[in-house]
Amino acid sequence: MSSAAGLLAKSPRRKVLICLIDGLGLDYLAKSDMPTLRHLMRAGTYREGRGMMPSLTNVNNASLATGTFPEKHGVTANTFFDPALGKVVEMADRKYLLAPTIFESAHLRGWKTAFIGAKDKIRTLVGTSAHTSLSAENEGVPMYEAANSYWVLKQGRAALRRKDVDLLYLTTSDYMMHTYAPEEEPSLAHLHELDKHLAGIVDDHPKLELYLCADHGMNTKQVAINPARVLSEHGIGARVVAAIADKHKLHHKDLGGSIYIDVERPEQMQEARQALEEEPGIEAVLTRAEASQRFRLLPERTGDLFVLADRDTALGEIPRRRVNIRVRTHGSLHESQIPLLVYGRRPEVLENSVDLTAKRPWEESG
Repeated sequence: MSSAAGLLAKSPRRKVLICLIDGLGLDYLAKSDMPTLRHLMRAGTYREGRGMMPSLTNVNNASLATGTFPEKHGVTANTFFDPALGKVVEMADRKYLLAPTIFESAHLRGWKTAFIGAKDKIRTLVGTSAHTSLSAENEGVPMYEAANSYWVLKQGRAALRRKDVDLLYLTTSDYMMHTYAPEEEPSLAHLHELDKHLAGIVDDHPKLELYLCADHGMNTKQVAINPARVLSEHGIGARVVAAIADKHKLHHKDLGGSIYIDVERPEQMQEARQALEEEPGIEAVLTRAEASQRFRLLPERTGDLFVLADRDTALGEIPRRRVNIRVRTHGSLHESQIPLLVYGRRPEVLENSVDLTAKRPWEESG
């Protein structure tokens, strides 16, 4: 340990758990039998708040794991157009994260940390600086099963029992939310079982300090629009980047509630915006500056235009201009409402997910 770290090092006050339940929208919480989580909500501080936009997994894990907005940590989507490479790439590597993680801050104080997640893309994005870093996907656990999230909670419980883990970051999978609506029996059974695993962790550590949220909610989309087709029919060339796109196609089929667009000819920017605004199902079209200011995004990792769909519409690459579909997905403002919970410490502010980790409250004395 360096001399600087030695000056700051101290034993943690208690076990700390930062938990992101992927896809746990407010409707899932309202309809599911989760007695442990409800007890924690009553005993701690609970708010209905907001996650980061676009309402995607990479963006929100990066925000929670750094305690910063996308304007600082740089993750503005699951994928973006990298001008240095001249192609669209997935932001699933630590090199794309521009802010230090909470693990690095904790290490300066002599803490031992662990990251355990469902998807390996989140481990490689935010978890590699933890002393222990595991993902269900990397360990060969099937991705498209409820058991994937149970594995995360089981491994998390075992990790917190160890004396060499003070701070644990857990993040589950949203496969079940992509597949089932809140009132469907498989969803109800899944979240009840997940709650049982959470109960085990809480029972192990009566003085547990818990910071819990979701990254996004989920809605059933009935229409899909291809913005590139909309623009081409107006004689406008553009590069369209599906913000939600990643390798887990079965989750969302690369269809989401938001999308980035780069217009080939700058003089057609206003025409492009108008064409998209007139398309039924598109709720808002923001310029790069407008989107960056409103959602605190890093401008160079967005697009000329940021397009948001309404509650029932998804955006992406489809064969025609628009088609009827049925897919449960996210990415719009309508999936940004999430639960926020702090248990074991009273937060100063609790309005959005970044408030859980921004000030590193568990590192304070007392």
